[in-house]
Amino acid sequence: MKTRLKSLFPLVILLLSVLLSIPPAAAERPDAPPYGKRGPFAVGTRDLTITDGDYPLDVTIWYPALKEPGVVEEVTYRWLTLEGTGRAILNGEPDRSQAPYPLIVFSHGLSGLRYQLVAYTEHLASWGFVVMAADHPGSTFRDMLLSGPEGIVNSFANRPFEIVRQIDFAQYLNQDLLKGMIDTDTTGVTGHSFGGYTTLAVGGARLDLGTLAKTCEQTQNDRACLFANAAGDIAAKRGIDLPYDGIFPPTTDPRIKAIAPLAPLSQEIFGEPAGADIRLPMMLMVGSQDQSTPPEQNAYPIYESVSSTPKAMVVFENAGHYIFVDKCPPLLIQMGRFELCSDRVWDMDRAHDLINHFATAFFMYTLKGDQTALEALDPAEVKFTGLAYQASLKP
Repeated sequence: MKTRLKSLFPLVILLLSVLLSIPPAAAERPDAPPYGKRGPFAVGTRDLTITDGDYPLDVTIWYPALKEPGVVEEVTYRWLTLEGTGRAILNGEPDRSQAPYPLIVFSHGLSGLRYQLVAYTEHLASWGFVVMAADHPGSTFRDMLLSGPEGIVNSFANRPFEIVRQIDFAQYLNQDLLKGMIDTDTTGVTGHSFGGYTTLAVGGARLDLGTLAKTCEQTQNDRACLFANAAGDIAAKRGIDLPYDGIFPPTTDPRIKAIAPLAPLSQEIFGEPAGADIRLPMMLMVGSQDQSTPPEQNAYPIYESVSSTPKAMVVFENAGHYIFVDKCPPLLIQMGRFELCSDRVWDMDRAHDLINHFATAFFMYTLKGDQTALEALDPAEVKFTGLAYQASLKP
């Protein structure tokens, strides 16, 4: 397999340092908007492994939990030798008072891991969702060091199906460890960057091999060339026989009812119009100065081509790619990598409050039918400095 990775792997090496430690738990600012404030539920968390299929998936689950007297919502997340704290109760007793709760599956970015947006996943759980995230084999930072381009190709092919495996696993948990807690027939999917690609793929967007080949030839784009040159391998892994310029079958699932991609990688993969096959409600968020997944080639065309409603797009003006990730841990600052977990313009606490607000309101409406949440998404009600917002909320 021939690849052009001169610019991709320096970026990967930089991304590795983001995850040398996990930052401590964050709290919302006093001026957080309504759905940016912590929800009414205490949050429990558990680490589990999905063992069915050809390879295991390590997952973390966040869910509404009972808060026993004297119990503090504080947990230490560990991944290999890395650790950090969060606002959750380890192995907390499930709160079944309003069960079953809709499921939301989170997908991490390239060279990431399932703890990449802990402040986001915990926040969603506090509003009455069961949230699940897996390490995607082949595109965690450890896997990328060990397997390189081959691991990325494998992850590209397998990621959508790993989302479906997690929904299946949640269905099993609903009969066992988290009995009666999860409504798997009402599932949302959200993800950042490469996880945004994953989110769009399970939302209905279809891989277009002709677009990949054309993008590689015309622009020498590293990612497009990597996947275009591996098209046969990707097709084989998915068990399909297509001509080189073919369009892949969809990789969605009827249990998925809404998607929220964050700074998604998309246009060079799905073609144009990239979102034509997406028929689910969508909340898209991106920074206008994102240099990793430029919105002009990714988020903006996707939003325009999606015909389903409701749909909404939040653009953080002058923000970059990393506005979504958890705040910098001290070690990363000491290493001089502050730019990989901060933003040159935005205060991260304010940005995260707004991200949480919009994503929570979106899922509260699309997965729970909450009319108050719908009102919060009305363009007439969105008056935040530094945001460009548009929405189509009615059929």
